[in-house]
Amino acid sequence: MLKNSFCSSPWFHLRLTYDGGFEECRWFKNPQSDVNIATTSIMEFYNHDRMRSLRSDLLGGKSVAGCSSCYYEDKFDKVSGRKRQLLKSAIDVDNFALTARSSPHYAEFLHSQNTQGLSQYHIADLQIDLGNICNSACIMCDPKASSRLEQDYIQLHKFNPVQFAQPEHYRSWTRDPETVKKFVQEVANFKDLKYIHFLGGETLYDPAFYSICEQLIESGISQNVIVGTTTNGTIYDERVEKLIKQFKEFHLGISIESVTELNDYIRYPGKINEIKANIDRFLKLRADSKLYISLRITPNVFTISQLDLLFEYMIENNVIAESCNILYKPECLRIELMPPEIRNSIVARLDALIEKYQLSKTNHINIRRSDLISDVIANNIIEYRDLIKNYTVPTDVEVLRQQLVTFIKSFESIRNNTILDYLPEYEQFLRAYGY
Repeated sequence: MLKNSFCSSPWFHLRLTYDGGFEECRWFKNPQSDVNIATTSIMEFYNHDRMRSLRSDLLGGKSVAGCSSCYYEDKFDKVSGRKRQLLKSAIDVDNFALTARSSPHYAEFLHSQNTQGLSQYHIADLQIDLGNICNSACIMCDPKASSRLEQDYIQLHKFNPVQFAQPEHYRSWTRDPETVKKFVQEVANFKDLKYIHFLGGETLYDPAFYSICEQLIESGISQNVIVGTTTNGTIYDERVEKLIKQFKEFHLGISIESVTELNDYIRYPGKINEIKANIDRFLKLRADSKLYISLRITPNVFTISQLDLLFEYMIENNVIAESCNILYKPECLRIELMPPEIRNSIVARLDALIEKYQLSKTNHINIRRSDLISDVIANNIIEYRDLIKNYTVPTDVEVLRQQLVTFIKSFESIRNNTILDYLPEYEQFLRAYGY
């Protein structure tokens, strides 16, 4: 059925990755990197064979391998990237047939169906990965996205090559001023461009972020474009205050996994007290600016145990909770591996939180409006409670739990820390698998 596999994203969106390679969308998993912005324009890739093939497959009702992360989230009834993109086309999965026909993009879907996947539409939404310059080495990250983690992987590969592949060093596309200039010139001519989301590395640490934003301002399009970026919260740069005023809106996502020192272990070597202080500074900017702030979470087998504390922090600070995704890779960190006693405990604590604040589910999904923040937080809390309560334990859970132990012990061997300092309640569970 189309409702279970179709996505409208490739008609208005694509992603530019760390080394300048193109990907079909921000959530797409594609090992290919054969098309690069150094030699191919954005619009040339927009109707490249890969994009045309993807559109044709989606229109034909195929489940596309590259869309696996979204299908994985759909399985848990979470708001996946696919569902978010469908909403941008005014398509509701629960009323798919009717809303697809009434979608403003319906005529374009028909056009692509009759032209082997070609599209005459225009890019409205871009994700731009600037490179891997980063001051953090989060354990669930990829060395392609963190220069600091890349250095860790070089060490880790020596004694655990199975779980830690030798990182492939590359040159970020933003290091080439001519390529950046060409990119800005092309983007400035996109008449339907509405949103650009920048990722790093750590964007607020990367000079390319400020340079590209300034060039977009100089091009004259900034007042019609929403800019978003995701930061690890370790940096507060006053240049951001100036950028906020120049764009139609500025969306700042702050990646955080816990409001306790557990965050220091997961998002090493950040310090949670410094991060919360920076969050406070950003929150103070909301009142008199076009700034929208969200705390972006990707719970794993460890941080899921403190999810109630993080959600209560969001409620108390009136800051939107945005669930990026359910952690999919590395598999040994997935939340389905948690021990039953932790699972039962977090369900009970989330139930208590729901009762304490009298929360109920609404139809609002990641809406960046100040009057809907509490509704969106409530949705996330209830969705995660239901997910944790109802997920099915993987058939290979025993193998994955053993991999979890070797994975974290590898990191701890070069960081001289231990997860038990942060989560002593996990000791019996981890010891049972060789910790």
